[in-house]
Amino acid sequence: MKERPLLDTLTNGGVSSVGRYLQIFVGNTSCWSLLKYETITSVLGPLPGALGYVLRGLSYPWLLGQSGRGTMFGRSMVLRCPGRITIGNHVLIDDHVVLDAKGDSSRIDLGDRILIGRHCILSCNEATIRIGDSASVGPFCFFAAKGDILIGANVSIGSKTQLMAGTHASDDPDLPINRQARIASGIVVEDNVWIGSGATILDGVTIGRNSIVGVDAVVTKDVPPWTTVFGNPARVIQKRKTLGESL
Repeated sequence: MKERPLLDTLTNGGVSSVGRYLQIFVGNTSCWSLLKYETITSVLGPLPGALGYVLRGLSYPWLLGQSGRGTMFGRSMVLRCPGRITIGNHVLIDDHVVLDAKGDSSRIDLGDRILIGRHCILSCNEATIRIGDSASVGPFCFFAAKGDILIGANVSIGSKTQLMAGTHASDDPDLPINRQARIASGIVVEDNVWIGSGATILDGVTIGRNSIVGVDAVVTKDVPPWTTVFGNPARVIQKRKTLGESL
């Protein structure tokens, strides 16, 4: 069960608008952090062309918890609580991507040689999103992490895919859904997985290594390694490799 400490704090009348802004976007209450965040994101965020890429590559690491060599940041990115975001080497983040690490215990960790397509949203709520090396995430994907989303290496995720790690309890019909406890087991995508465009992966699912998830599939339960699944709900249509078979 996950409760609602962040939302309760942000809707508390005792927290000012500036305080809410600092919590949601900047991630701390430092005036220097606020000035640095506002200056870099407002001035350089929308800057077009090669100059924009160069200047964001030089300045965005000042905001992030860690940023490796050769990383490129697209136009009009949204960074929320950037000090809780770490990015490896040679990562390409396309235009209009949202990296949202709000919540005191939230983190976004991107490995090396990763592509994040434009208009993707990676959003945490007291959870972690971790993506391994040499992974690609197509445009318009949405990762909602109320539980941890852990993605392995060499994973390919098609456009408009949703990973929904969490849901609401609904056992009390007299209590509004958004006031009930959050339930989150998390999602695990192991190495060398291919997820087709438009797929939806629901909370509690593990997708085994070397598996394929078909276009528009809705995955509600674990996918064994070396398996191809399609449909809504997703079902096994092929075993890609028999247990014990050599590569």
